[in-house]
Amino acid sequence: MSGEAGVRDAFAKQSVWCERLGSPFTAMLMDCLGRSLDRATATGRAVLDWAGAPDAMGDAVPLRLAGALHALVRRGRLPQLASLYPPAPLSTPDRLAGVALEAIADADDEIVEWLTHAPQTNEIARSGVLYPGMMVIAGETGLPLSLFEIGASAGLNLFPDRFAYELNGEMLGRRASPVTLAPAWAGSPLVGREPRIVGRRGCDRNPLDVTDAAHRERLIGYIWPDQDERLARVQAAIAIARENPPAIDAADAADWIERVIVDEAPGGQARVVFHSIALQYFPQAAKDRITARMEQAGARATSASPLAWLAFEQFGDEGPRLTLRLWPGGEERLLAKADAHVHALEWLGG
Repeated sequence: MSGEAGVRDAFAKQSVWCERLGSPFTAMLMDCLGRSLDRATATGRAVLDWAGAPDAMGDAVPLRLAGALHALVRRGRLPQLASLYPPAPLSTPDRLAGVALEAIADADDEIVEWLTHAPQTNEIARSGVLYPGMMVIAGETGLPLSLFEIGASAGLNLFPDRFAYELNGEMLGRRASPVTLAPAWAGSPLVGREPRIVGRRGCDRNPLDVTDAAHRERLIGYIWPDQDERLARVQAAIAIARENPPAIDAADAADWIERVIVDEAPGGQARVVFHSIALQYFPQAAKDRITARMEQAGARATSASPLAWLAFEQFGDEGPRLTLRLWPGGEERLLAKADAHVHALEWLGG
């Protein structure tokens, strides 16, 4: 489906996903805007005439618009719309649609600028499944880990050892952390050992800088406004990252992996390339190049200088899966199943 019909369909589908993921307000907003948005504003024209793929697997246009409105509401820019945002009771669809359209007209130029940015939620709840994967790597290699994240956004998931975890009844990580991740656990027991992280580096085409107020506003704006726990969590994670801002390179992921994952690596540490809900946005050629570089470097890995590839990505209609390839060896292993926001996970082994 293409053109305006495709855009409106993208809003309808995003509404369904917001409802499923526990955001009834954003679900209603997406449904309202998908049905009522018109070409009376520059925002409406930009959205309805979107040239690329508007859905969540493409340019995620509905989430771009939702993020813009949320950020402007938080800034105090749109007081009438703010009166309908959480914690206010859920409005009626007609009321929300009318006020939202008025807000779009009022902040038209600002919203159009926001639409140029791809959503970057930097969902740290995904560390709830990534961290036990890192425990597997630490346990099997017996080495400290050096992390390399692609699609890192602001790099918040480069600090998994600075979060607290309640996993399968065990308290792990930094127990006094202001961030605690406690996904519902099912399946096999935890394995491995807690990792010691000695290096952190990431890349993103458009990295966000946790020391920049505008970038922090964007990160928070993309969190759905009726999800207080996520909002508090991302702000706490931003504060952690600001203590020692991560090195995030502005780079294409394939170019970056080819540059930083070299054949000859220093011994005494395990290099861990990881990513979460990122590959779906990469062209196939980039994914092929990343695979080729990892396999080439993996073929040169040793027990003193191992290489790991930890991926939490969508598996078609089956939902996200956590997989691991660890060289020497390099066979792909399925470690866990979870939802995209890691409310719950099923651990399959190590």
